[in-house]
Amino acid sequence: MNQTDALQRFDAAFDELEGHLKQVLTDDDGEASVPVLKEQIRFLIEERDQLLDDLEAERLRIRRLKAANDEVSGRLEVVMGTLKDMMPAMPG
Repeated sequence: MNQTDALQRFDAAFDELEGHLKQVLTDDDGEASVPVLKEQIRFLIEERDQLLDDLEAERLRIRRLKAANDEVSGRLEVVMGTLKDMMPAMPG
């Protein structure tokens, strides 16, 4: 591919992007739709904040589960040790 072909492809992609942005940034009357964009940003911020809260709740849950797992593992090790001590030596 030569430089001219690359520039033509770039120009076509740029024109397509520009057309898409114009479509996104304007309402049906061709006017800039700033209130719509502000509402979308507000919604995205609220969604992000909710996801952060959910993530923190899951992190807390994971910490509690790890602590419970550690406690259960410790208790099982004690029980296993006790059982081994209680079992007579098995001839092999």
